Amino acid sequence: MKYLKIKEYKNLVFFSSFFLFCFCFCSPKAMAISITQEKKLAKKFMKAIKEQKTIIKDPISTNFIKNIGAKIVAHIEPQPFDFSFNIVDDNNFNAFAGPGANIFINTGVITSVDNVNELAGIISHEIGHSTCRHVSQMIDRSKKVQIGTIAGVLAGVLLGSKGNKGSENIAQGMIISSMAAGQTTMLSFSRENEEEADQKGLSYVTAASFSPKGLLTALKKMRSIDWYGTDNVPGYLKTHPHLKDRIIYIETWLADNYMKSNSSNNINPMKINLAKIDSIKFNMVKYRLQGLYKKKDTAQKKFAELLKKNPDNPGAHYGMALVLERKSMFKQALFHLEQAILLKPFNPFILFEISKIHIHLGNTKKALNILEKLDNIPEISLQISYYKALAKLELGMFDKAKKDFLKIIKKSSSSFPKAYYYIAKILKNNGKNGLSHYYLGLYYYEIKNIKNGCFHFKKSLKLLNDLEKIKKVNKLLKKCKK
Repeated sequence: MKYLKIKEYKNLVFFSSFFLFCFCFCSPKAMAISITQEKKLAKKFMKAIKEQKTIIKDPISTNFIKNIGAKIVAHIEPQPFDFSFNIVDDNNFNAFAGPGANIFINTGVITSVDNVNELAGIISHEIGHSTCRHVSQMIDRSKKVQIGTIAGVLAGVLLGSKGNKGSENIAQGMIISSMAAGQTTMLSFSRENEEEADQKGLSYVTAASFSPKGLLTALKKMRSIDWYGTDNVPGYLKTHPHLKDRIIYIETWLADNYMKSNSSNNINPMKINLAKIDSIKFNMVKYRLQGLYKKKDTAQKKFAELLKKNPDNPGAHYGMALVLERKSMFKQALFHLEQAILLKPFNPFILFEISKIHIHLGNTKKALNILEKLDNIPEISLQISYYKALAKLELGMFDKAKKDFLKIIKKSSSSFPKAYYYIAKILKNNGKNGLSHYYLGLYYYEIKNIKNGCFHFKKSLKLLNDLEKIKKVNKLLKKCKK
C-alpha cells in the first residue's frame, strides 16, 4: 500500500501526520535530523495542518495559551527554533510537540483540566520534548522504515480512534498486517524520553512561577480518562505512555526538588498574585472553549448543571451565553451575560459579548457605546474594531464604517472576510458598481466560493478605471482558472 496513492484517505493525511509526530519512540542517544532539515519539514507540516482548518483561531483562547507558553519558554536554554503554541479543535485529552518546536494542545485538555497549573504542566512537558529534540530523533529513525508501513499503522490508528462502528477490527487488521516481521519494535515507546521531558518540563514550569504539582494531577486525570477513550487501541500506540511510571517519577521529583523549598514560610506573594490572575483568565478560556466548540446541546446541559450547583459562577454564565448565542437565543444569552458582568464588573471579554448581542437585538447605539469604551485589549482589538464598523454601518455612518472596514482588511483580511462584503454594500449604495463588484469578488474569493468570485471579478473589469485594481483582478482570474 503506497502512502501517496491512498486517495480514499485524503482527509486522513493530516491525522496521519498528527499521530506520526506524537510518537516519542527514540532512545535519548538516537541521532537527530539536522536543524535545517527539521525547519523545512516543520514548514511543510504546519502548512498541511493549517489547510485542514483544525487549528482554532479564537484570539482570546489562543493568546492565553501563547502567553503561558511564552512564560515557560522565557526560562529555557537558547533554542534553534521559534516556539509556536496552537489549540486543536479535538475533544480528546491530548497534547503533542510537532517538528520545529510547534506545540499543539487539544481543546479536550483545556476543558478537562481544573486549573492553570495543570495546563502549564502539560504545555511544559511538550516543550521538554522539543528542547530534547525527541521529535527530530523519531523522524531520523523513521527514515529506516518503509513509508507504506508507517502509513498503514497511522491509518489504522486513526480508524480505531474515531470510534466508528466496526472500525476497531479494521484498524487492528491494518496495524497487524502493516507491522509484520517484527516492525512493532519501531513504535516501542521510550520511558527515558518521557522522563526526560517530564524532568525538563518540571524545571521549566517551576521557574515560570507555576506549581509543578499541576503536571502530577494532570497525569492522574489522563490515566483515569484514557487518552483514546477505548481499550481497543494497542498500548504501544498511545501518545504518552508509561503514565504509572511517570506519576511515580514526578512524585519523587516533587518530594526532592519542590516540597521542601516551597514550605508555607517560603511562599512568594508575587507568585500567588500571578497565579490568581492566570487562574481567572484560565476559567474564562475554559468555559469559552466549551461554549464555542462543544456540541451545543451538550454544552448547554453542562452549563445548566454548573449553574444549578453554583448560580454565582460567572464563567458558567459566560459559557452558557456563548452557547445560546450560537443557537440564536439572543435575549437568553444577554440575561446570562448581564449576570456574569454583575459578578465580574468591567470584564472586557464579557462586555464585548454583550455589545455583540445588542447588535443582534437591534440595540446598535447601546452596542457602539460599549465598544467605544473597550480600549487597550490586545487579544480582541481587531474584533472590537470590526464590530464598531458594523455598528456604524447599521447606524447609517457609511463613510466611517467604510474607513474602519478598510483598516480591518489591511490588518487581517482572512480574519474578517465579511468586511469585503460590507464595503461592497456601501459602494453599491453610492453608485460605485465597479468597485462594488471588485470587493464582492474579493469576499467570495476569500471564503473559497471561486465561482461567484470570478463572476464579480469579470463584472468589475467592465466598470473599473483603477489600473492597479484591474491588474489585481486579472491576476486573481488567472488563479481562478487554475
